[in-house]
Amino acid sequence: MSGEKRRKAEKRRRRRRAKQVGALGRDLPRPIRLALEGFERFGQYAELGDLDAAAALAVARLTEAAQRIARLTAQCDAFDVLEYVRLHNAMANPETFRETEHEGSAALVELVALILAARGSRAASSANDEDQPVRPVQIVEDIQIAAKEAFDAGSMLIMFGSALDADPLRRLSFGTRLREVSVRNVAYGHMVEDTLTALFDQPAVDDACRRVMGCTVRQIRDVFSALQALHDEAWQGRFGALREFGQLADSDTAKSGDLPPEVVAQALHLWAQIWDNPAACSTFTEEVIARSAGVDVETVRTVLDLFTTPLVQRSPAEVALEFFQGRSPLRVRPILQDSHGSFVVVHGGLLIPAIRERVEEALRSDQRAWDVYSKHRGQYVEQATADLVTAHLPECVSHLGLEYFVPATNAETEPPRYTKVVEGDGLLICDDVAVIIESKAVALRAQSRTGDPLRLRQDLRRIVTDAANQSERLRQRILDDGGLRLRDNSWLDLSGVREVHAIAVSLEDLSGIATVTSDLVAAGLLIDSALPWTVSLHDLRIISELIDRPAELLLYLRRRTELDITRRFHAVDELDFYLYFLAAKLYAEPDPDVVHRELPQLGAPRVRDRRKYREQQLELLTSRTDALDAWYMHRLGYRRTPADKPRLMADRGLMQLVDDLAARAEPGWLAMSATLLGGDTPTQRRWAGLGERLTGQTRADGRPHSAAMPGGTRRGDSFVLVWMTHPSYVAPAAARAELARYASAKKHQWQLDRSFGLLYDGDTGALVATAYDNRLPGPDPQLDAVVANMGLMGIEALRTIRPVPTQR
Repeated sequence: MSGEKRRKAEKRRRRRRAKQVGALGRDLPRPIRLALEGFERFGQYAELGDLDAAAALAVARLTEAAQRIARLTAQCDAFDVLEYVRLHNAMANPETFRETEHEGSAALVELVALILAARGSRAASSANDEDQPVRPVQIVEDIQIAAKEAFDAGSMLIMFGSALDADPLRRLSFGTRLREVSVRNVAYGHMVEDTLTALFDQPAVDDACRRVMGCTVRQIRDVFSALQALHDEAWQGRFGALREFGQLADSDTAKSGDLPPEVVAQALHLWAQIWDNPAACSTFTEEVIARSAGVDVETVRTVLDLFTTPLVQRSPAEVALEFFQGRSPLRVRPILQDSHGSFVVVHGGLLIPAIRERVEEALRSDQRAWDVYSKHRGQYVEQATADLVTAHLPECVSHLGLEYFVPATNAETEPPRYTKVVEGDGLLICDDVAVIIESKAVALRAQSRTGDPLRLRQDLRRIVTDAANQSERLRQRILDDGGLRLRDNSWLDLSGVREVHAIAVSLEDLSGIATVTSDLVAAGLLIDSALPWTVSLHDLRIISELIDRPAELLLYLRRRTELDITRRFHAVDELDFYLYFLAAKLYAEPDPDVVHRELPQLGAPRVRDRRKYREQQLELLTSRTDALDAWYMHRLGYRRTPADKPRLMADRGLMQLVDDLAARAEPGWLAMSATLLGGDTPTQRRWAGLGERLTGQTRADGRPHSAAMPGGTRRGDSFVLVWMTHPSYVAPAAARAELARYASAKKHQWQLDRSFGLLYDGDTGALVATAYDNRLPGPDPQLDAVVANMGLMGIEALRTIRPVPTQR
């Protein structure tokens, strides 16, 4: 081959490889897309046409950025630099805060702190005589630029490493590592504090902590609170000096142009107090901390020993590379100590989240203490989960920690013959809806956090797969057997249950992992036939606080566990899913051919239905939490300006109807309410006004009027909605009986799963009764006779009627 041909072939190969690298970013979920978006130099990596070469280039650029930070800061006090970097990345004004516009990063502070700690000493290196002294304020912008370049290169390195991994779990491994590197403050601080109180203030656990660690978690929190308070007080003092300096500058004496020496001295003193020695605001001795915390020095020393990362001389590139491998010691030991016994917190946001993992690490060294704690931890997660869910299921019947029989072999086909006893964490029954709760208190191991596929798969099986399998086991018994044979051989009748949902709750935050449900299915960790809603306890609490009505919870469970939706939407944060749901956008067009196979009575698919299904694109849900953050900031007192609570967008008239159904609490109210809220905006408006429109017709002609609309996407969620009015001459009891008869007849005529009926007074337009039929569809001679006597049209004629659209 000639040289020209070889060059052309090599060019084609590079282009092909570049396309493959680019396709990786499109194929992977939101975390990888975030790694690509905004990285101006991605093309330079991709043009290499080789993933190994691209990874090597990322390492080189990461190394150069880390070394530049080390050079920039060499002549400065390490703790002074750290304080300036912290200030530069501090949260913006809570009154105007928007996450999408805030460039501060706790993870960036952490990376810089690791590089500073790698010098092995807090002290600055000695400068040459001809060198000008370097002040941290002069270099903080350059440090910020270098750190962001390190993050660009490090994120690329994570992406290319994932692309080179042949394991099917690589996309989840990528999400895990990128989350470990870049995400801090995964939950609101007050919620983490509440969880720590519930987990560790229990007397037996408190005693175990004191025996194993020499201190309690309450004392750890007191020390951490003191560190935060001392830092705040120091800066408040400087802000006071800043105000005093401003007043001095505006004084008549300052304007005269001839300042007395004492005024100049005062001004210099105030200026130095404001900006010199910034580390004095964040660096404290054991004795100072003890006085502020109200505990003895020995306890403070014990706490600090647990959470301190030593300054050890290492290569800046080495610690930066470890950081982007998901191995940062500061995650659980977020305090640094100098050689003179002074301590500094790397970042305030790291303190409280570090407590649980570090304490659990210590308790594992003592089996007796660990057994006490782990038992209490499991009980807490189960009870907390049940409390959060039952708050939105009024009058529900709850069964917690139930033990029941399941078949041990395929030969055991009847409940009385089952021989295997298993346990379920929780079963909640509201109307004909069952919600299964499975909670997992176990944590990801350190190696799993680095994205190690083997360890991550093992941990996800313990957290996600086991919870899904246990909930599916219970679901099958409810639907197949119509009840449970309990350990005491009593029978729990669940024959009236028609809808079952499962919630798998973890104490561990699994953002970027559990939220990418389709990848969990692809990796064999979940089965697509029965997906649970997998959510962290803290996210469940936030969502519970946002829910205004029970129907919202049920509708979200329906949407969040719908396979088509898990394929169409990707998000790192569960709250992005929920806030998208509140915006009435969490919807996926069903495959019309699948709908036709499941429900042929609804008619053949239309061309436009197939086109709409094909035209759907993968949606990557970016952060939507600004409004939520503002609401919480105001609730917690960080923000003066009130902020509206995020709420479900729905037709106001329909909301009133849903609230009326909840207040009446007649059979079927919960499923009916969620179904009504599931319509798209025009449909909701039509449904909300249909009763009034029919009432107008009754007023005009004095006759009863009705309307019926079928819907659904598959066997199991199909329904028919019936509206009916009755004139004043029809007795209310007779009208209710007629509504029930007609709604059941329409359900049987269509062979659908549920019928919901609404009866309106023909004079006042008020809702006076509802009807509900959830009998399983199938042959029924009595209903055949009712359909015939009513003269309802045959199934073939009905197929020309289109089902109602659901929410878009």
